This record gives sequence, structure tokens and C-alpha cells, in this order.
Amino acid sequence: MSLRIIELRQNLIAMAQDRNNFHFNEGHVKPQVSLNRETIPWLPNKEVIGRDDDKNAIIKLLLEPNNDENVSTTAIVGIGGLGKTTLAQTVYNHEKVNTHFELKIWVCVLNVFEVTTIAKKLINGIDKDDSMELMRKKRRKFNLEVLMGQVRDMDPLRELVNKIYQKKFLLVLDDIWNENDKNWNDFKSLLIGGAKGSKILITTRVLLVAKITRPVSIYDLKGLSKDYSWFLFEKIAFRNRQETNNANLIEIGREIVDKCQGVPLAIESIGNALYFEKKDGWLKTKDKVQENVIEQGGGNTLLILKLSYDHLPSYIKGCFAFCSLFPKSYGIDRMTLIQLWMAHGLIQLPNNIEQVEDVADECIKNLLCRSFFYQDCDFNGQVIYKMHDLYHDLALSIARADCRLDYLDERTRHVSFSSVSSFTKTLSLVKASNQVRTIIFTHRSHESVAMDESTLSTLIESFPRLRVLDLNALNIKIMPNSIGKLIHLKYLDLSLNPIETLPDSITTLSNLQTLKLQYCSNLKQLPRDITKLVSLRHLDDRGCYKLRLPQELWKMIGLQSLPLFIARNNGGLGELNGLNNLRGTLEIKISEQLEDANSDCEVKNLREKQHLEKLQLTWTHQEGHDEMLLDSLQPHPNLKILEVFGYTGVTFSSWLPSIENLVNITLMTCDRCIHLPPLSKLPFLEELWLDRMKDLECISDRDISEEVSTLPFFPSLKSLNIWDCPNLKGWWRSPSMTDHQQHQHNRSLPSFPCLSSFYIINCPNLTSMPSSFPYLGEYLYLSNVSSKLFQETILPSSSSSSSSHLSKLKYIYIVNLPDVVSLPDGWVSNLISLEHLYICSWKELNLGSDVDGMEWRHLNRLIHLYFDGLPKLNSLPVGLQHVTTLETLYIANCENLKTLPRWIGNLISLKELTIYNCLNLKSLPEEMRDLSSLQTLRILDCPELQRRCEKETGQDWYKIAHVTDGTHSIYPFFCIEFLFAG
Repeated sequence: MSLRIIELRQNLIAMAQDRNNFHFNEGHVKPQVSLNRETIPWLPNKEVIGRDDDKNAIIKLLLEPNNDENVSTTAIVGIGGLGKTTLAQTVYNHEKVNTHFELKIWVCVLNVFEVTTIAKKLINGIDKDDSMELMRKKRRKFNLEVLMGQVRDMDPLRELVNKIYQKKFLLVLDDIWNENDKNWNDFKSLLIGGAKGSKILITTRVLLVAKITRPVSIYDLKGLSKDYSWFLFEKIAFRNRQETNNANLIEIGREIVDKCQGVPLAIESIGNALYFEKKDGWLKTKDKVQENVIEQGGGNTLLILKLSYDHLPSYIKGCFAFCSLFPKSYGIDRMTLIQLWMAHGLIQLPNNIEQVEDVADECIKNLLCRSFFYQDCDFNGQVIYKMHDLYHDLALSIARADCRLDYLDERTRHVSFSSVSSFTKTLSLVKASNQVRTIIFTHRSHESVAMDESTLSTLIESFPRLRVLDLNALNIKIMPNSIGKLIHLKYLDLSLNPIETLPDSITTLSNLQTLKLQYCSNLKQLPRDITKLVSLRHLDDRGCYKLRLPQELWKMIGLQSLPLFIARNNGGLGELNGLNNLRGTLEIKISEQLEDANSDCEVKNLREKQHLEKLQLTWTHQEGHDEMLLDSLQPHPNLKILEVFGYTGVTFSSWLPSIENLVNITLMTCDRCIHLPPLSKLPFLEELWLDRMKDLECISDRDISEEVSTLPFFPSLKSLNIWDCPNLKGWWRSPSMTDHQQHQHNRSLPSFPCLSSFYIINCPNLTSMPSSFPYLGEYLYLSNVSSKLFQETILPSSSSSSSSHLSKLKYIYIVNLPDVVSLPDGWVSNLISLEHLYICSWKELNLGSDVDGMEWRHLNRLIHLYFDGLPKLNSLPVGLQHVTTLETLYIANCENLKTLPRWIGNLISLKELTIYNCLNLKSLPEEMRDLSSLQTLRILDCPELQRRCEKETGQDWYKIAHVTDGTHSIYPFFCIEFLFAG
């Protein structure tokens, strides 16, 4: 074998020399599409099921006016088989579209995006007579015969320009695969002469392709709902036969349909296959669908999905096939995927400059853009990646015997097990294998059972050539010394196991790249010679709060990730100095007052760690002030996220404003901190979160005139959260409030140009903020704040544009304002975009002053309205009768509310009405019968009203009998959480 390797190596070297000698160039050859999928604009004579909402949404996008350019693009993106072309055909032939556009053209592009070829297709699709008529109208000074002669002599590009000139056209480009910016720009430049309002509608499977067209909107097409999926399947598989009454067949059919994940093409294929089958055939198909829904569903589905695979760059194909190792719907985090690919050498470095992790990350983005992956979130809100079931089946068909789930044979190289029992069962059949390179356990942590030491030892002995071994959450307490025999091992995951120590033999694994110890909460120490792991790039110790890292850790200069470092007096911060290749997240936990914290030898090199994206600094002791320690922890300017918890100092380090790439700053429980350095000039800061800062008096330590004199002011800030800062008085450290007021009169205060969400909670002494919020487009949440701040925030200031103040806001939460007794005049006049309004826990509020209803009339987009905990509310504001867009009305804990107004019948859009704990509300008005849209009515903890609304027998029953979904007493009350809404 060694001689064959030597011979192969010599041949490869010779080939490399030939490449240089003959000047060969490397390149990725894109496979041509072999599947005949030329599409047409006309919809075949078949019913389109379940796409009405999608159709209407696309039509709405196409009919919207263009603001910035004559021709704009809309993209429909989705995996193969979802029905993108069918949807585009439906839209293309819709009556509204026909009347809106002067000219319509349909082109099926496929994988060849050659500008001249597409131009010729477009020309063939245009009615030439209409085009020439348009030219006569627009260019009357030209002689028609001369003009037509010019057109005949033109190349296709110029001819196309002339044919669409000043026409409002709709161009559908179906099934695009172009990933070349220049090709698209060259093509788009031919179309800019179209009339304003012209649209391009593209369909593609690849998000990257869509983004290259710079669309005004990307429509992410989803699978059919369960009901529509079943309706489609039933229509094809049963075709009105008597079997629709066969409960067994229906049960089998529903299981099959669920596996199709709402993909119409798969449902149609399987439905057609089952049409001629009897019950036995259905049962066999169901069993086969469990393995591979595609193969029994018909060849077209597999070909269409494989078409996407064929378009992958060659170096990504192996990465995709490897993912078949994970069960369907299994979520995997980004770094784990990268580390697994690395362990098997699946990532090819184009040069010696890039890091393998960066190249692997590009592979993930590539698969994501091409719809092979989609993003989801785990229960912690962390981004994970999943594969659609049909793509998972495709991966299995490609990997074949190489990758197995819960089974292996003599050909298997990679295997995953869903449980220990499935592993032990397999082990009893296959005693050992030199072929296996990967063993992964994919159970969830709460489903695991213990793997005993004997089974673990057998595993290690039986598979000596493992590259990847994942033993997470197997309740392993002792790792055997034999782990050192796995000399080829590159990836070892021991996370979520109650181990206390690792065997010294682990230090002999010189090829190990990744050692994962996540949340091994009992782990106290690592082997002393852990630095011998010369290939180690990722030491994942997050959640290991008892772990004492060994001394001389600084020697492991190849480390790319070390999520947690606990600083102690016998394991100081100086250990981090050599680790300048760290990337991702680093949490430094200061567990005690450091004796050498004030010395000059500590982490001066933290600022040299240019690849770190997130730095979390946590103090778990409350001794001393630690200002000098924080000064020494200055990070590199590339840092994007900074989180500081429990800091004990009075002042914050002056280096904070110099970290110019910060996107997110969170400061929490820094109780002694009085003010912060100025942050308003950080160019990329998008989120600022200040929470439980007990002594904080002002946000900026500068005077107002110093900070406002230069612009911009928080140019990128989107979300501002200030929670539980009881001593916070203002934004700036002004000598007196008089200066602030004088400044307001003399010159305009700054406004946040990008702010979309603003939360102030439990800051009762805060009386002033920067000026208006013209761009606040999502959330405004005010709870337990002063009346002055409430007035300043809700009403436009004299220095701002009164028409734009809060005009884009969609959600307002106003909670617990103890010293506010009424809403100020004009408070709703600018809320023209408001959709959700919550007014809660407001003991003194009286809403009865709005007599003529003009105030509430402005809320012409309001959908949801909540009144909760308003004891002085005795009637609904009369202006509500004008808010005919209202769909949800929630009234709770309003003890003095005695009647609902007769004008409630004007709320023609109201779908849901909840009345809870309003004891004095004892009857409903006659006009309840006019609420024809009302679907849900809940009446709870209102004894008298509940009695009058008893079904059939209650005095008010006839007023609500038309409600289609439920009545007053059946539904249990569900609490609406305001605090964390949004």
C-alpha cells in the first residue's frame, strides 16, 4: 500500500508540473442542464391548489409603483418542486396583470445566461406590430420605413432596446441560475428604457441568484399547508373513487403526505404512483417513503432536485453529501458543521492565506443561498441549519453506502446513531471495522441513556481509524485511557457528560483539531500536557465553570476558539497573551479580586486578537472597583459585540468609543457605574442595551453642547433598551437642566436617524432624551417613566418635524405611568402607521376626554387594541368607532366599565373580542349582531355577563349566536405578556 501511495504521489507531482509547463488553468466546469424543462407562459389546464395567498402577494408586489427606477425586479425563491413556475404562470395570466402592463414577455432561461441569446428570446416574445406602433408615437420625426430598416440591421441588443422603449412591460425570467454580477448588469442595462412601473419577475432556487438581481422584494415560497397538501394528494391518488371512505388508506396517505413537506411536485408524483395501487401497495410505498420519498415519488422529482446538486461547485458536493449523516429535521450549528468537514479534509484551501474555517463558512453560505440548507433557531435562539426532507433524501442517494443512519456494513465509512441501544445492536452484528471514519450520536440530550464503560471501551477498540467521534450527552463519567489509541482522531465531542477529569492519554492525539467539552459542569481540570495537542484549533469549554485551564496555555498559538476563560490568581489573564488567533466568542469570567490586576503584565495583547467577534466580560465578585483591570482589557477595533456583566467600577474605560466596529453593546448589573463615555459616534452600533445599572445618572459623560456640536448622532442605532436604571436622570452630564432647555430653544437636539425600537422600563427619574423619533418604525415601550418623558417622547418637539414624528411606528406599549391622568391632546395625530396599541396598568388614566372622536380617527391602520388594568375607564373612547380596521379588542381588569357603546357595531373588521374581569359590565348592546366578522368571543370572570350570554338560554345569547368560533365560557383565559412583547 505504501508503494502505491508513493507512486500516486509521483504521478500527481508530474501532473502539477505539466500544468505549469503547458500553462493549464484551473476552473470549475459548470454542468449543463440535461433535463428538458423549457417552460411556457400559459398555464396548463389544471387546478392550482393552495397558492391564492401567494398569487395575490406577488400581484400586489408587481402592481406597486416604482419609486427609484423605471424597471424593478421581484424574485420568487424556493426549492425545486415547490411550484415557482406554476405560480409565475398564474400571476402572468391574471386579469389585473393583463390590464396593468402594456407588454408581457416570458422567457425560460435555465442555466445559460448569455445576454444576446436572452435578447433574441425576448424579441421573439414581443408583438412587433405593437412595438412599431409605440415607436411611431414616441418618435414621430423618424420616417417609419427608415426606422424599420434600421431595426432590421440592428444587432439583437439594440433591437431589444427599441422594442421596449417607453413601454410598461412585465418580463418573467423563469428558472434562472446566473451567479455572475456582470452578466445581470449588462442585461438589465438593456431594459432601463422601459416606462416607469415596468417589472421583472424571476424564479430561482438560489437565494444568491436572486440577490444578484438586486430585487425590491424577495418572495420566499413555502410548501403547501397540511390541508392543501392532503387536498392535492386526495385529488390525484383517489380521483373521486370510493376509497376516500377507507379510513386505513386515508391514514396511510396522510403519513405519506406529511413526508412530502408540502412540496407539490413530490405530492403529485407519489399520488400518481399510488393511483393504481391497492392497499398492499400503499403500505409498501409508505415504508419506502420512510427511506426515500423521492425514489417512489417518480424520477422527475429526483432529477429536479439533483439538478440543483449538479450546479454545486465540485468542492461543496462532498460537504453536502456528508450531511446525510444527520437525521431529517436535525438542526446543526455552524461551527460543528465546519469542524466536521475539516476533520475529513472536505474543505479545500484556494491559497495559503485564508483560514480553513473561513472557506468552510463560505461553503455553508453557498448551500444556504442555494436552498440546500435553511436557517432555524434552537430553543436558546441560536441559529442552526437544517435540510429540507427532500434534499436530505437526495444527499442519502448520493452518499449511498458511505453514510448510514443506525446501521453499518463493510462499506460504511460514516455512521450516526439515534440512541445507545441502536449502537449496541449494530455492534453485536459488526464486531469491528477499519473502514469507519465517523461515529456520531444524534439523540437529544434529554433522551440519552448512559453508555457504560465497557461499551465505550469496545467502541474505541473496534473502530481504530476514526477521525470523528461524537459522544455528547451519554452520561459518561470516566473516559478510558484507551482513547489515546485513536491516533487518527481529529474531532472529539464529550459535551454534556458528568466527567471530572480527562485521561492523560488524550494528549497523545496529535492530530486532534477539535475537542468539545460544552457544559461538562463537573470537569475540574485538563491534563497537564494538553499543550502537546499541537493540531488543536478548537477547545470548546463553554459552560465548564469549574474547569481550571492548565498553565502555559499561551503556548497553544494555533487555537482558533476558546469560548470561556476563568481568570484566577493562579491562572491569570496573562495566559491569553499568546492566543492571537482566537476568533468567534470569548467570555472572560473574573471570579475573584485579582492580586496582579493593576500590574502592567496582564492582557495587553487582547487588543491584538483581531479575529474576535464577541467579547463577554463577567465579574462574579463584588470586591474592589477594577477600573484598571477593565482598562487593560481593551479589545481590537474589529470587535462587533461587547457584553459586560457585573462590572464593579464607577467609571467605564475610555477605550469604548474607539472600538469603531461595534454593532452591539450590552451593559448589565454594573451597579456602581455613574456614567458612560460618549458612544454616539460609533458608526456601526445597531443595538445598545443598558440593564440594572443602579447608580447610572447619565448615559454620556459629556455636556450636551460637546456631543451635539458634531454629527452624526448614533448613525446606525436601531434598538435602544434602557431597563431598571432608577437613578438615571438624563442623557447628558449637563450642569443643570436649564442648559438643556436653553439648548432646545436655541438649536435642534439630535435625533436617531435609524432607530426602530425604543424601550424604557422602570426609569422613573429620567426626564429628558434626545429629540424626536422620526424613523421609529417598530416598537415604542414606555413603562414606569415620568410624565415629562412620556410627553417628550409621544409628542413632537418644537425643533422637530411635527409631521414625521412617530409616523412609521407600528407597536406602542404604554404601561404603568402613575402620575399621568390623561393622554395629551394630539398624541395620536402622527400615528398613521400604528397597528398595535397596548395601554396597561394605568390607575389614574381617564380616556373620557376624547368627546368628538377626532383623536382616534387618525389610527386608520390599527389592528390590535388592548386595554388592561384601567380602573377609571368607564366607557370606550368614542373615537374608536372610526377605527374600522380594528381586528382584535382586548379589555381586561377595567372595574368601572359598565357598558359597551352601541357604535361597536361600526367595527366591521373586528374578529376577536376578549372581556376579562370587568365585573360591572353586565350586558351587551344590540349592535353586537352587526359584528359580522367576529369569529372569537371570550368573556371570563364577568359572572353577570357570562350568565346573560349562556348558550341558548341567556338573555344576550341571540346577540352573539352568530360568532363562528367559540363562545364566552368554553375558552380558558390566556395571559398576554406585555413585558417581553417584541
